[in-house]
Amino acid sequence: MSAAMVFGFFALANGDRVKTFKAGSSTATYHCIYETTIQCTSGALFPAMLRVYSPYNDVALPDNTVAFVSAKVCIPTSIPGDPVLLEGICVVAVPGDPNSDAYEHALPDFPYPMVVGLGSVTSPPRTLPDGTSKAFDVVSTDYVRDTRMTSTVTCVFDSARPRWSKTPLPNQNTVVFYVGHFSDAASSGGLQVELESISLNVGMAESKSAAVSTPSPPFKKRKFTAVVPKEGSRRQTLPDVSDSGEKPPLSPTASLPTDPASSTTATHLSPRRSPIVYD
Repeated sequence: MSAAMVFGFFALANGDRVKTFKAGSSTATYHCIYETTIQCTSGALFPAMLRVYSPYNDVALPDNTVAFVSAKVCIPTSIPGDPVLLEGICVVAVPGDPNSDAYEHALPDFPYPMVVGLGSVTSPPRTLPDGTSKAFDVVSTDYVRDTRMTSTVTCVFDSARPRWSKTPLPNQNTVVFYVGHFSDAASSGGLQVELESISLNVGMAESKSAAVSTPSPPFKKRKFTAVVPKEGSRRQTLPDVSDSGEKPPLSPTASLPTDPASSTTATHLSPRRSPIVYD
């Protein structure tokens, strides 16, 4: 039970559309492969290769295109000698001309990707030379490049900060769920992750079944919604005409969505104990 994924904005270059075959299969699958980098909070850069499924008639994105990427990840211990491998789940390009000076002006100030992992603690927790930072190694596996591949990270948090001052350290050989930013290369191999959140002792836990309510069909609105509408505005109740024989009034016609073909956004899409959470 393990996994490792990254989310964030990446600059892409040298895109190449290639044909691949799975072992024992003669069916061809097309992927786009891009060079990119992992940007760390320390300012360090590490090479990475992104692969994403390429639909029929797809083309590679231009150099320096920035895209929001969600991807499974393989972080080798041989960094920086070998690149980080990213297996794209969803890649959405930022529209516009990548060669324009104004291209990145509207981008969020979010240059450091988030990493989310579920894995086993493989080393005893230790205190770093600064005297306050605590560290432990975590190993995860995920399906990358058509096979199971291993990621190695060193999770670090500063116990001098109030939010981490009472956080216990995980035991070796236990399972943890972590969220953070890449901060630098790890001395033990792989990358160092500056934690933003961690759950300890992750595993199977008994829970009472809860009733699941079925939401009403959403009312047509913006592409992104900040507030859930009141029940009355999400549905219309038509009058009962079973006895009167009268026809109910027609509902107002909803405005049609914008033609998706007019969009400039390019998109790749590929088909025990209870946890203790510290945020």
